[in-house]
Amino acid sequence: MWKFITYLILTIFAILWVFPMVSALVMVTKSNDDFTMLGFWGLPALSKIPGNMVNNIHLALVQAELGGNFLNSLLFAAMAGIGSAFIASLAGYALVHLKVRAPQGWFFGIFIGNIFPFQMFLIPLYLFLNTVRLYDTRLGLAIVYVGICIPFALFVYRNYAYTIPKELFESAKVDGASNWHSYLRIFLPLSRAAFIVVFIFQFIWTWNDLLFGLVLSERHRPIMTALSRLAGQRGAVPPTVLIAGALIASLPTIIILLSLQRHFVRGFTINTEK
Repeated sequence: MWKFITYLILTIFAILWVFPMVSALVMVTKSNDDFTMLGFWGLPALSKIPGNMVNNIHLALVQAELGGNFLNSLLFAAMAGIGSAFIASLAGYALVHLKVRAPQGWFFGIFIGNIFPFQMFLIPLYLFLNTVRLYDTRLGLAIVYVGICIPFALFVYRNYAYTIPKELFESAKVDGASNWHSYLRIFLPLSRAAFIVVFIFQFIWTWNDLLFGLVLSERHRPIMTALSRLAGQRGAVPPTVLIAGALIASLPTIIILLSLQRHFVRGFTINTEK
């Protein structure tokens, strides 16, 4: 009985999750004329569907100029996921397995960055990027995203580092391995699950960010700022093109989650209670 109820609840949640995607796909199959003439769930002739979809996607990428913003977001999200994971792995390894003075103080000093609202950082970051002449550059925005992602990444890596026995590193040290060698040959391979958890979280967060991309750049903005611009041009942009842009923007996060879901779940089920 309880098993049936559990599956029923999960099925309802799955339908609710899939429903927006299905409705968006229905919208993309229509031209603007079809959208005004047919009902919401009405579909055009099958022969028209491929052409309508290609045309809507083309208009979203080229006419609405989402292509360049898509590539910007891909660059920022990848750098934020990989860069924050690498820096946090170094910090997590050092705070747990090396003799660092006041490790708790270092950890809380970095992790406190997650406590304050991100709006507090906008003016200091804007002034800083202007001072070092990195405002409105891809490098400047990438550095901001990596820095913003480090506190959470450190939280994951530090907790994960506690699950790796210290005896492994002590044995490696007896065999003559340096701290750097132990990090590369022991810590990094064993913390693969932590890397995947951090990468997925930070990739998706960076991809969905609107605030920093809107304020800290004008020419190299990510895709969410472009979508917000399109949404503000409702009279000029057909709804079918707007939905096509939203689907394009959602593809990378869906692909990342589906391709790494097994490792993602495993990373969350590892004991990190210390």
